[in-house]
Amino acid sequence: MPDFADDTSSELERKARALSVVALIETVSYVTLFWFWIVQPNDAVKAVVGFFHGLIWLSFVAMTVIITPAIGWSWLYTAVVVVTGPIGGLMVFTRIRRTPRAELVRRPSRQADPRVPAPPTDPG
Repeated sequence: MPDFADDTSSELERKARALSVVALIETVSYVTLFWFWIVQPNDAVKAVVGFFHGLIWLSFVAMTVIITPAIGWSWLYTAVVVVTGPIGGLMVFTRIRRTPRAELVRRPSRQADPRVPAPPTDPG
């Protein structure tokens, strides 16, 4: 049964969709910060943009670490994505877009579903 009334997506799909949006926002926030830091220096705007970029980056890192085991990424990939900043955001966005829906919607096994009783065991 889906978690939301008319939504057929899985929890992993919803997490991946949210992460892809945050990954793009992280990249845009870094480019904006870079603009006001190097290209058109402005200390006041750099401080404001830097503050928001930091919040977005922390969210991106947390979401990436949380989704890594469920989506099947390696911890090395996660480390590379976190360290490379805006390029890592684009890597995550691209990888999620290329991931087939079948991998994000995994059917639970009969044993994993608590509503389905386990088959009887032979006592002998």
